[in-house]
Amino acid sequence: MRSRRILSLDGGGSHLLIQLSVLACLEEDLDTSTFDFFDMIAGSSSGGLIACLILGRSLSAEDLIYMVLQEKLIEKIMAERWMDRFLHVLQILPKYQGISKSLALQKELGGLKLSSLSKRIFIPCFNLDTDRLETFTNDSKPDFLLSELADACTAAPAYYPPVRMQDGAWRIDGGIGMNNPGLGAYFDAQNYWEASQIKMLSIGSGWRSFQVNGAKACRYGGIQWSAKGIASMILREKMISNVKITESVLGNQILYINQYLKNYDMPDDMDSANNPVFQQKALDIGKQWYEHHQSRIQQWLQNQQNNVPLL
Repeated sequence: MRSRRILSLDGGGSHLLIQLSVLACLEEDLDTSTFDFFDMIAGSSSGGLIACLILGRSLSAEDLIYMVLQEKLIEKIMAERWMDRFLHVLQILPKYQGISKSLALQKELGGLKLSSLSKRIFIPCFNLDTDRLETFTNDSKPDFLLSELADACTAAPAYYPPVRMQDGAWRIDGGIGMNNPGLGAYFDAQNYWEASQIKMLSIGSGWRSFQVNGAKACRYGGIQWSAKGIASMILREKMISNVKITESVLGNQILYINQYLKNYDMPDDMDSANNPVFQQKALDIGKQWYEHHQSRIQQWLQNQQNNVPLL
């Protein structure tokens, strides 16, 4: 029975470099690129952006790190004007310009469409018109442009405006319902490769931590809970539950790598993504994660070798 390898990338906005750093370490050990090693890449939010770029342009994680650090990809995507920043503080407009992100992604991905990909892709988005979560694969109809899918899956509410796609529907970041796409990707792969064994490497972008004083919380209303990040707290717990379910379904077929960011003094806010200091720190964290999970990674790779050659 042939083994199919899936890479699943959580959403994380500011911390995609952590995930890319882990993958770069894996590439160095395997002496092959992320594109060549995996049969499918699933990604939510910034993880979806990584999936689109790697699969669309046959890139390695190292290539993408170069694009972020040297070609300033994130800075282009996160372009803002002082007026946008001011109105965002007042909760009137999204913080970043949607047009800058759209143009940057169109430049990187050109006219590539989902059906043109040689490897399988799995990305969730939320459709505002139908009020439901959707997943996009190579078989989705119409045959969407990869650039518009990358644009829509990263349209985080309050940070970017919704994206109107080729079919006329408006969509936003699918991380609001599936920030860990592993289980959905597993079932898609199982349906697509019926006679194959599924092996998955799933990489998170760091768990956020929240401190809430119980006594003070007795007097909290909606505004106070919102300020404390209740929405992010709920999202984190949903992700953790989803990861546990995925691990129970796949057993030793899955390796999930993630840790709490508080252990590394790393900020949670999205703005850190285009800060050179925190970009380097994210790369360092990814290397630490890889070293910390070295034995588990080797065991996962050994399970791969027992089924099919790595290269």
